[in-house]
Amino acid sequence: MKKIAMSMMLAASLALPAWVVEAAAAKDELKIGFVDGTRLSQEAPQAKAASDRLAKEFEPRKNEIVKAQDQMRESEDRFAKDSAFMSAADKQKKERELTAAQRELRTKQNEFQEDLTIRRNEELAKVMDTLRSAIQEYGKAEGYDLILFEGVSYASDRVNLTDEILKKLKTAK
Repeated sequence: MKKIAMSMMLAASLALPAWVVEAAAAKDELKIGFVDGTRLSQEAPQAKAASDRLAKEFEPRKNEIVKAQDQMRESEDRFAKDSAFMSAADKQKKERELTAAQRELRTKQNEFQEDLTIRRNEELAKVMDTLRSAIQEYGKAEGYDLILFEGVSYASDRVNLTDEILKKLKTAK
């Protein structure tokens, strides 16, 4: 009875016809596992390596932007101090220069953020492919019928395979 109730809940959660799950449950005991995708993507060495690659790739541009922000602040401070002693024409010219520099800095910041987001998404896609492959290999090797990875609201520790998959990923580096 417990097996049939479990199979009905599984069928409902996976949107599978109940007879498919019941047939599998009646034939053999279902072997089901769960992998915590959030934890796996945070602790997998492949995710750490991707994060390190991104940091190395974007660190020079980030430093350049920080330096430009510091220079902008200095220019604005200098202008605030000196503007009282400037002629109206010089003051207006300096304001235009500051506005143009601010616009250029915002453009650099936006381009940096867009490029970083694109590269982060590319690296994340590679990591997710690696994680899915590791889970599939583990499932086949260990004889699992189903391993749930994403979109799971609850799974007990009894079916949680996250530690085993992490071990596999750490040895696969």
